[in-house]
Amino acid sequence: MGALEPVIKEHWPTIEPYADKALAAAENDETIEALAHKIYPWLPMMVRLAIKEEKFVSFTLEHKGPLLAKLTEFKNK
Repeated sequence: MGALEPVIKEHWPTIEPYADKALAAAENDETIEALAHKIYPWLPMMVRLAIKEEKFVSFTLEHKGPLLAKLTEFKNK
């Protein structure tokens, strides 16, 4: 999670007003799944050739915990 911290710090002023709503929505797997489906087409072509959409969606669902933990940590500071 070390690579995520500088990005969150840099963008925290933009994220902060939406943190509570985002964290609440992220608890719902359907919301995360829909978001992953919307993000997938924006990935670089080489990534999309190597990783199929369903694999990306399942990976996103499996690994949402660390991102939520980091956002919660920043929100509570």
